[in-house]
Order: sequence, then C-alpha cells, then structure tokens
Amino acid sequence: MKRINWLLITLLLAACSKTDKQFIIEAETLVGEHADSALYVLNKVEDATRLKGEWKARYWMAMAQAHIGTYQALSEDSLVLYAAEYYQDKDSAMLCKAHALASSYYWWRDSFAKAKDMMRLSVEESKRANDRKGTISKLRSLARMESLEGNLDGLKRYTEEVVKLDGGDKNQAKLLNSLAIEYFYHGNYDAAIATMERIAAYRDTAADSIYIWNDVMRNYADMLVAMGQLDKGIQLQEYILDHYQHSTILEDNKIGALFSLSHAWLLKGDKQKARQYMDMVDEEKATDATRFCMIAHRMVLNYATTGRYDMTEIAEYANNKRDKREKSEAVAEAKEWSMHNLRDHELMLTVSRQRQLIFFLALTLALISIIFGLSVLAGKRKKLLAKQEEELKLLNEQLKSLQNVRKETPVATAEHAAPTHITFTGSTSDTLSLDIANLVYIEAVGNYVKVYQLLDGKIKNDMLRATLKQIEEQLSAYPMMVRCHRAFIVNLEQVEQIISHTGTTQLVMKNCHDTIPVSRSNMAQIKTAIKDML
Repeated sequence: MKRINWLLITLLLAACSKTDKQFIIEAETLVGEHADSALYVLNKVEDATRLKGEWKARYWMAMAQAHIGTYQALSEDSLVLYAAEYYQDKDSAMLCKAHALASSYYWWRDSFAKAKDMMRLSVEESKRANDRKGTISKLRSLARMESLEGNLDGLKRYTEEVVKLDGGDKNQAKLLNSLAIEYFYHGNYDAAIATMERIAAYRDTAADSIYIWNDVMRNYADMLVAMGQLDKGIQLQEYILDHYQHSTILEDNKIGALFSLSHAWLLKGDKQKARQYMDMVDEEKATDATRFCMIAHRMVLNYATTGRYDMTEIAEYANNKRDKREKSEAVAEAKEWSMHNLRDHELMLTVSRQRQLIFFLALTLALISIIFGLSVLAGKRKKLLAKQEEELKLLNEQLKSLQNVRKETPVATAEHAAPTHITFTGSTSDTLSLDIANLVYIEAVGNYVKVYQLLDGKIKNDMLRATLKQIEEQLSAYPMMVRCHRAFIVNLEQVEQIISHTGTTQLVMKNCHDTIPVSRSNMAQIKTAIKDML
C-alpha cells in the first residue's frame, strides 16, 4: 500500500511539473509581446545541451528572439545556425525565421556580408511562400543594413523593391528618407531632391504622415540649405513652422524648425533674422542631441553678432554628457555581466544575497577601473598637449621668420619665375583671375571651390566649379600655397597663427580671422613647406 501511495505521489508531482518541451512551447507563445517573460521561462530549461533535433532548434530560435526583444546581444547565440541547418528542406516557414535570426546573429558578430546573405535567403523563402508582409519586412531589414554600411546601390535596390511590393511610395517614408540622405552624402543632389519630393507628395495622406512632417520635411529643407539653395530652404522651413504652429500634435516640434531657420538666416548673412528665430527657441524642451547643436549654433551666432567667442556653456554641457555616458556604460557593463551570471545559474528572478553582493562589487570595481583609466588617460593627454604646444610655438616662430624673410628679401628663383597673376580654370569654361599675393585660402564646397582673396582690405570670395586637386595642380609653382586639409588650400603668407583647439590643429588667417582645420596627414606637409622656404 505504501508503495502505491509513493507511486501516486511521484506521478502527481511529475504531472504538476513542466517539462523542457513545455517551457519551450510556453516561451514561443510569449516571445512576440513579452520577450522578458519568455527569457525567464527559457532559463527554466535545466540543461539545453540535452535537447535534440527540432526541440534544440526551437529552443535556440526562441532564445534569439527573446534576446532581440530585450535588446541584448546575439553574439552568443551561434546555435541559431543549427536551427537554420535543421529546418533545411523540412519546414519553409521555420527556415525563413531561422535565416532571419541567423542574419541578426551575424550582424552582432560584425559579419555583415554573411548577415545580408542570410537575410536574402529569408527573403527568398518568404517569396516562395507568397508571404507579402514578411517579404516586405525582410527587404526593409536588408535596406537598413545597406544604409548602415553606406551602400547606396543596395539601399536603392531594396527600397524600390519594397515600394513596388507595397503598392507605391505612400507608406515607406522612412526608407525613402534614408535613400535621399544617402544620395545627398554621395553628392547626387538631384536624386536626393527628387526622392524628398516623392515623400513630400504624401505628407498629409500617408500612414506615417507625422513622421514625414516631423523628420522628412525638415531634412528636405536642411538639404536645400546645405546645397546653397538658401531662399528655397528658408521658404520651406517657414512653411513647416506654420504647419507646426497650427497642429496640436506637432506643436512641440517647432523648436527644431526655429533652430533650422536661425541657422539658414545666419548662413544667408542676416544676423538679425537669425537672432530673432533663435530667441524664440525654448532649449529646455529640446532633445539632448538637438540641444547640443543649438548651444553650438548660439555660440557661433553670438560671435557673429558681438564678436565674443565663449565656449563655457558648450564645454559644461559636453562634460555633463560625458559623465552620464560613462556612468551609463559602467552600469550597462555590470548589467550584462549579471544577465550572463543569472542565465548560467537559472536564477533570473531569485537572486540570492550572495549574487547581489557580487553584482555590486563588480559594479564598484568597474567604476574604479574606469576612474583609474580616465586618470591615466588624462595624464597622458596632458603630456601630449604640452608637447604639442611646444611644437606649435616653434612652428609659429618659424612661420613668422619665413614671412619676415619673404617681405625683406627677394623670393626664390623658382617662385620668381611663376607669374604674380594667376587664372584658375575648372570643370567648365568659367575662369577666375587674381593676384597670387591677394589669395588667402581656397575651400572645397561640393563640386565647387570657394576662393577667398583680399581686396581693398576686405575678404571677398568667388565660386568656381572645380575640384581642389585641379586647383592644387595649378598652384604647384607657388610653395607658399599648401594643402592643409582635404577641403582647404592656404597661403602661408596669410596665416596669422597656428593654434591647437579641442585636440585639432587650426590655422588662424589674417584680416578675416577665419580658422582653417589642419588634418594630421597634412600637418607634415606644412612643416616641410616652412622648413624648405626658410
């Protein structure tokens, strides 16, 4: 009788306890909307290494989905590749999902080519299954991958395929916006504007109309301003601002529009208009990224209107953000460590006091390590800055000596043979003539160069369609004309001082006091030019 009772009790306990397979099934039902709960259930599986065949595949697919849903790295989910291999020629729907998850795993491992290959396989499975919605979703993922890698051709191909499957441009504003931005960064301005106009056509009727008004329209206006179409850009920004002011949903977004208008008017040269719009901005309501840009813009605006250049506010803001970021990174590192520990010991919601002590000890050690590392870096940086200051001091002395020598003595024979008047030619029939002594510096602006020269004590600039390389070749006979940056050529005779500013070397020009950046690769060229001419 006792044996029967014990047998009944054992059977009852077995019936009340869940098996590993039941945990996996439960996790699969939760993972779509409650990924954290699904992860908790999966950690109840006693020994995942005992799982075989389909259950092993399902377990790792559910685990990968849970990690994605809880914004955790998939770098340890390599067994999701087992699922992709297992479902080959077995279940097309599960194979499609496995390929998509494998793509995410490879992306986390920085194997971008393999990630795209897996996602393409998933797209093919969706197409074979006539899963239009799934195909669109996966094509969007491919387009985002191409966008993150800056691959314009791939982004264009997948975006147009999504638009075609979706029945038009109307509900794909985010993808088209990414495409327009890539066109812009690749210098294809006509295509960028045409794409923006495609999206703007549906600004009031698309499902993501708010996104179009909030992001796309502003990007469109900013592109116009960046391309030099200031009047058109300002007109569009004012139209956007008017829309925001009459919208209960988008009213708070007028901060960004006001800031953009101030920036555009300053570029146009109207400081009063720029100040007027900037004074209307309530920076406390802006996002962190936007506020940083606004502080920087106001600093430039103050300099343009008052001549004062005060970096105190932007420095304080940057320091505060850096401190917050470092603390956040330390906490995130400790949290990741804690999550691994909990997974290994299957104690997701039952952390013991000993585990809590280890967690806080690790956090403390991490913070101490960060502080120590920062102090070491600060010491090294201080020594490096001192060395750079000495080098810049010596270089400035050499530059002054060179400029004095060239004023007092005739120029070298090779340079004397070069004409004092030069005519620049570019990609078109247009030319630009000037006295070489009046040339201050030249700046690359898209497909044009902007030539700054000193005339009657004032700085004047002219635009010429040409590349900086073409201009550099035409100035080869003038050793004082030196390429200091991929976008600038300067006349060393017009350099007032060489300074170091926020870790970068800059040239302060005479008469205009413009600051020109010097890239590390071109700094040696400047030193050599000064040394050779002394």
